[in-house]
Amino acid sequence: MWVEKKPEFGDQIRVNRGLYYHHGIYKDDMCVYNFAVPGGKDIDPENARVCITTLEAFLNGGVVEVKEYSEEEKKKKRSPEEVIEYANNHLGEAGYNLLTNNCEHFSNRCVFEEKQRTQVDDIIMKFMEALR
Repeated sequence: MWVEKKPEFGDQIRVNRGLYYHHGIYKDDMCVYNFAVPGGKDIDPENARVCITTLEAFLNGGVVEVKEYSEEEKKKKRSPEEVIEYANNHLGEAGYNLLTNNCEHFSNRCVFEEKQRTQVDDIIMKFMEALR
């Protein structure tokens, strides 16, 4: 579940971009780790990298939402320090792919060390069900 509230160190955050949500990892107001083009657009597969931006730039006028975890997710979740360490260790990482390696995938890897279902996975699943 996602809620509008002030994020804390190591939180998984997102902002609504209209057609999709842009995801990141919050360290502080001056440091949000996210998969984007440094100083540019959120989506540009050729130039997207794991980078740091300010919270203000990440939100781009939108409203921050913070992930609240189920009891099951809490058992799998890394500590805030481990989340930030993982994000920091992957700065500059490339290989953006809308379907398999996007900002939500990166955010989930930071928190859970594994791929979790994403908004893209949900769209693909609904499409496949519609074909049946």
